[in-house]
Amino acid sequence: MSSAQESGSAVPDTDPTSRHKDIPVAAPEPRPHPTFPVRPLVVIVAWVAAAGLGGIALGRLAHLDDAVGWPYSAINAGTELLYLPAYATVAVAFALRRNLLMIISMALIAIHLFWTLPEVFPGGAEEAPQGAARLRVMSANLLYYNDHADRLGAQIRAANPDVLVLVELSPLTLARVTSSGALASYRYREVHPEPGAFGAAVFSRFPLHDAAAPIVGGAMSLRATVEVDERRRFVVYAVHTISPTTSAYTDRWRTQLDTLRAQLEHATLPVVMAGDFNATRDHRPFRRLVNSGVRDAHDVVGGGWQPTWNSKSLILPPVLRIDHVLASPAFAVTGFEVGGDFGSDHRPVIADLAMR
Repeated sequence: MSSAQESGSAVPDTDPTSRHKDIPVAAPEPRPHPTFPVRPLVVIVAWVAAAGLGGIALGRLAHLDDAVGWPYSAINAGTELLYLPAYATVAVAFALRRNLLMIISMALIAIHLFWTLPEVFPGGAEEAPQGAARLRVMSANLLYYNDHADRLGAQIRAANPDVLVLVELSPLTLARVTSSGALASYRYREVHPEPGAFGAAVFSRFPLHDAAAPIVGGAMSLRATVEVDERRRFVVYAVHTISPTTSAYTDRWRTQLDTLRAQLEHATLPVVMAGDFNATRDHRPFRRLVNSGVRDAHDVVGGGWQPTWNSKSLILPPVLRIDHVLASPAFAVTGFEVGGDFGSDHRPVIADLAMR
C-alpha cells in the first residue's frame, strides 16, 4: 500500500480520457442538400407568359395590328392556339395564391373565348328560299408544284360543283388535274395558268362573261360574271392573296384585300369570292372585307373547327382556316364542308348556295 493510500487521500486519475467516458457526444447533423427553387421558377414562367400574351392582346385591342401590320399578321393568325397558355397560368395562380396573376390570366381567357368561340361553335344551314337557284361552289389551292394534283379529280367528281375555282394553277397542276378527267364536263371556263403560285381558273356549268384578270398587289386577280339563268347573274372572284409572312408581303396582302373590299362596295351584282385569302377571321383587313357586304359560308352554317391549312405539316394537323367562300346576302347558304388531302398544303372548301 502506498503512502497516499495509507493516509486516506484521493489518488488522482492519471487517464486523460477517463473524465469524458460518461459524457454523450451528439452525432454531426447531415448537411441539407441544396433544393431547386421550383415554385418561384413556375411563378416567373407564368408571369412571363401572361405578360407576353397581355401585350399582344392589348396591341390588338388598340388596333396596333392595323398600324404595324407585320408581325401582327402572323401572330393574329394563330389566335385559337396562341392564348392557350393563359389556361395554365390561371391554374398556377390559383394553386399558388397569386391574385394579380389570376386576374390577368382570367381576363386573357375571357378575351380568347370572345375571339374564338364564334369559330368553333357548330350551327345549322339556312333553308333555300322558294324558287331559288341552287348551286354548289368548290375552291381548291392546288400548290403550284404539287405533282399529285390529279388526286383532286376524285373529290371534284364526288362534290360535282357547278362552279369550280382553282388557284396556284401552274402548267404542272393544270396538266395533272386535267389528266384526272374531272374538268371535261365543264363547258365554260376561264383558265390562266402561270409559273409559280398565282395562276387561277374558273370552271362553270353556267355561261361566263366579262372575265378580267387585273394585277393587284403584284398578283393576278381573276373574276368573271356567271349567268345562272335569264334573270340571275353574279360575279365570281378566284381569290389568292399573298401570304403576309414579311413586312413587304403584308403590305401587298392588305392592298389585295382592300382592293377586293373596294370592288365589293361598288358591285352592282351579287358576288361570290372563293379561294385562298391567306387570312382568318382574326385578321382585321379580312373582317373589314366580310363586313362590306358578304358572308362567310362557314360562319353562316356554324361550320365549327374546320381548318384548311397546313395539310403538309409533319408536326401538326391543319390549324388555320384561310380558305373561304364569301357570298352576298342574295345567297342563302345551305351547306358547307371541307374536303380531304390531295397532296396540296390546303384542303378544298365546298359551299352550297341558293340564289334568291
